[in-house]
Parts: sequence; structure tokens; C-alpha cells
Amino acid sequence: MRKTMIRGFVIALVTIITSTACFAQEAASIEPRGFSLGLNYGVSDLWGDVGTKNVIDHYTNNKYFDLVHYMGGINIRYCIAPALSLRLNLNYGTIFASDEWNVQKAKQASSLGDDYVQRYSRYQIVKDNIWESSITFEFSPLRLGNYGGKSARRAGQPYLLAGIGYFHFQPYAMYTDPVSKISNWVKTYDLHLEGDGFSNMPGAPPAYSLWQIEIPLGLGYKIDIGEHLNIGVQWEWRMTTFDYLDGVSNKYIDPKYFDLNLSPANAAIAKALANRTWINNIDKTVAPGDMRGNPGNNDSYSTLSFVIYYKFNTRRGSWWQ
Repeated sequence: MRKTMIRGFVIALVTIITSTACFAQEAASIEPRGFSLGLNYGVSDLWGDVGTKNVIDHYTNNKYFDLVHYMGGINIRYCIAPALSLRLNLNYGTIFASDEWNVQKAKQASSLGDDYVQRYSRYQIVKDNIWESSITFEFSPLRLGNYGGKSARRAGQPYLLAGIGYFHFQPYAMYTDPVSKISNWVKTYDLHLEGDGFSNMPGAPPAYSLWQIEIPLGLGYKIDIGEHLNIGVQWEWRMTTFDYLDGVSNKYIDPKYFDLNLSPANAAIAKALANRTWINNIDKTVAPGDMRGNPGNNDSYSTLSFVIYYKFNTRRGSWWQ
């Protein structure tokens, strides 16, 4: 069912892109100043320590399409000038990453020290619920200072995005009971899996907030259909300023600190979550102080979405004509 949905989504994206030829004739006039209300929905991806090392492995491993996640929301857009618009964006969705994506290349590795083996043996499976708001500028370069030109008046226009945003996330990790082997999602923020915020642990990472700043950057292609409707596709990447979006960043810690800082029940769950190397029966052990992630690289997330806008005013009598 999920793979069928993904195929449908990809087909729809291709349809929008290829339909550009049908709508690439000159527009009735350049878009006037005014408001539009938009909707967006698409696939979302987490880019952090958990998962694959590169983009190609991320999308081509045979596990990726089993658990694709989505994000969507609404946008209020104001056209300032033909080449520039300001957008207020409100979105909600989930992002996901899994070390299991490395299984095939881990099996082909020649040593236990191979990066694919390291990731697969760590076996972290994580997701986040994301609530975000952002303000972005939409820039259409072909309409810059060329209001009467042929390229400016085409209905199909590429555009770039940049802005600033603020988001709240709720992190989860896949917990596997060591006895029953039953797995389920658990919230991880209060478990401090790397000792973050533990005042009695030497060298503990600082505590972090579930509210964070993001820098959205993106590109897209939009097509004007008549005077009021606009459709398109858009890829948007959110750069963050911290490394705990996937709950993995620093080192394995001594399990005794879970007992010293958490309730007995939470300490047991934290121990099983922090070190999951036992699950795949790989002949590899970790010790306190061994690297669990890479604190030098901040996490990020992205979306590939459909977008549709309804324009409240028509193209007649634009103020700059």
C-alpha cells in the first residue's frame, strides 16, 4: 500500500513537471501585488547521524520505501513585486531515519570497521513529530526587471526560497524489549540517551530544547493556470543549529548514570535504547566513551512537495504596468 502511494506521488510529480510545456505560453499579465492562500503536501526526510552516509544510499537502499513519512501545511503568500513574494508557512509532519538502511552494504563489507557495519550495528531507528512555522522569500529570477519580456511573462516559472523559521519537535526511537523482543516507539527526550544535561556526569553534553531555529532554503517550479490558480513542485531543506534531531550526536555513556538520574523503569528503557548493538548479533562491542554519532555535523530535514495556491485578486491593472 505504501509503495503504491509513493509510486502515485512520483507519477503526479512527473505529470506536473511535464505538463509545463502545455502551460508555458505567455501569461495574460504579470502577477499583481496581492495575497494568495496555498496548500503543500509531500514526502519528508531526516538528515542526521542515523541512517545512511550519503544521499544516494539514502534513496536507493531497499528499505527506504517501506516507511516513507510526510509533511504538509498551509501558506499565506503576498506578492510584493513580479519577482518577489513573501510567505508565511505553517506545517506539520513526521521525519524518519533508520540505521537498518545500511543492511545490504554492511553484508558486503570486508571488515567490522567499515562505516556501513558501524551504522548497521548501532541499529538506531528514530522519528520526530515536527511542528514548524517560517517566513520565506520566494524569488523568481526570470521576472527580475524584465516585466515586459517573454521569459517574464511565461506561465511556468522557476523560483528560489530562503528565510528563517522556528520549530518544535518530539523525538521517538524504536525500543526493543531485551526479553520479549517486542518493539514499539518511545519518546526519548526525557531519557537523556547520551547523558545530555546530567550534572553528575563529567563531560556531559548540555541539555537541549525541543524548540529550535531553522534556516529554510529551497527551489521549485510553479505554473500559472488562469488568473487565480497556481500549481507546482517544491524541494525545501531546513538547516538547523543543533545535532539532536535524531537523538544521536556524541558518545556512549556509562549505564550507571541512567540509574543515578532516572527512575528504575526509565533507566532500563534508556539502557536498551542507548546501546542496541546486541540486536543484530554482530561481533562488535562498544564501551563508554566510544563515539555513537558525529557532533561536528548538525542535523537537518527536507521535503519534496506539491504546492497549490489560490490568488485572491486578478491580473488586471497591475500597479507596476
